[in-house]
Amino acid sequence: MSHEPHHDSLTRREAMSRVGVGALGVGALGFAFFGPRGRKETSGRLVLDYWEKWTGEEGAAMQRVVDAFNNSQSRILVRYFATAGIDQKTLVAIAGRSPPDVVGLWAYNVPAFAESGAIVPLDELGEPLGVRLENYALGMRPIMTHGRHQASEGENAGSQKTRMWATINTGGTLALYFNRGAFREVGLDPDRPPRTISELDAFHRKLVRREGDKGPLTRAGFLHREPGWWSWIWGYHFGGSLFDASTETCSIDDPRNVQAFEWVQSYSRELGLGELERFRGGFGTYASPLNAFLAGKVAMIVQGPWLANILRDYAPGLDYGVAPFPVADGLWQEQAPIGAIDTDVLVIPSGVRHPEASMEFIAFTQRQEQVEMLSLAHCKSSPLATSSEDFFARHANRGVRVHDALAKSERSFLCPRTRTWPFIKDTLDATMDRVSNLRGEPAEILRDVQRICQRAVDRGVDERIRRQRGRGIA
Repeated sequence: MSHEPHHDSLTRREAMSRVGVGALGVGALGFAFFGPRGRKETSGRLVLDYWEKWTGEEGAAMQRVVDAFNNSQSRILVRYFATAGIDQKTLVAIAGRSPPDVVGLWAYNVPAFAESGAIVPLDELGEPLGVRLENYALGMRPIMTHGRHQASEGENAGSQKTRMWATINTGGTLALYFNRGAFREVGLDPDRPPRTISELDAFHRKLVRREGDKGPLTRAGFLHREPGWWSWIWGYHFGGSLFDASTETCSIDDPRNVQAFEWVQSYSRELGLGELERFRGGFGTYASPLNAFLAGKVAMIVQGPWLANILRDYAPGLDYGVAPFPVADGLWQEQAPIGAIDTDVLVIPSGVRHPEASMEFIAFTQRQEQVEMLSLAHCKSSPLATSSEDFFARHANRGVRVHDALAKSERSFLCPRTRTWPFIKDTLDATMDRVSNLRGEPAEILRDVQRICQRAVDRGVDERIRRQRGRGIA
């Protein structure tokens, strides 16, 4: 999934997303040199090619799902191919009229692929097989759809409406992870994590440790840039947002986002920028025993459920807790937590010869037993509206119910649903650097970012309209 640090360049993805599928036809000629290929087997079965991002343990788990489908019937044979740069290669293959039959993409790919006509809607294909939006957790449903206007009852089929373009393969939400041992050490109740930003700040200050009274920092309570994968989430925890999909308008300079980035900057001012840089320079990589949270250098972090895999491998004895990430004073609601949602999705590319067969495979992957098996292997929460008690009991993450509640919350949020998102994210990553490194006031910085990102969104809208006109869509 879904972890944020994808290895492909976001800048390159944005460049590709700006190119209409039709313009990729020439490049498609070279696809055979770098795309997954294999000789079609002559087993008497219809052979479908499924492209996915996952290798290693994650890929092996998905291969088990594929094997289960292949063994469940004798008409269709699915072949699993793992490939890097999957979104770009899929676009090129579609343009070259040789698409795979099923593709696993990232959630943020859905708007660009849907608007470009690169994938087919799944509503009519999925309905007879029981694949419906209501099967999924409330917060997950918007990931599967895209469209500017939601059709209401009674509108005819020709009216604009939101269509279902994808199903969720694995899902995850972001929560607060905290070191219960560190809490006990400083007199904090490990069964009462912070709920508000002001409480988080107070806990952070109490958890800070230095060599001597004023010596070098040896432990921070919380750092926004550890691990630093989600530069864009902070405003949502202050009641803000980044984008209004109904008007395709950025709201990056909203006062609540400014307040959030002022909060981010306050940690650099309080701890000292030079000291923070020195301290962070000693952090290890994510998947290592020197991970700052695992090593005890940061007592609270924001992360997804997959962190339990790293804890199992490198710090099995760490006593950790999980809670919804705190929100600004006045926003906390126990029954409606706020948190970011991110997922992997399955789509059917345009131009496949047997979309019904592709949908049959996808529908199999969406059965509860398959979803839970894959989620357990990937150490993620289930994207479905209901989960079995066995799933919760077997899950490696002791906080999986927290992630499940976030997935079902009406107040959880997604990254902006716009094809321009990769550009916006790159820009916000750079913004996070500027703010954290005290290179300007957040209000001024965010005004500049608002103008830059809105221009990019407007260009994307213009390009979409031109493509639609080229395809004869009014």
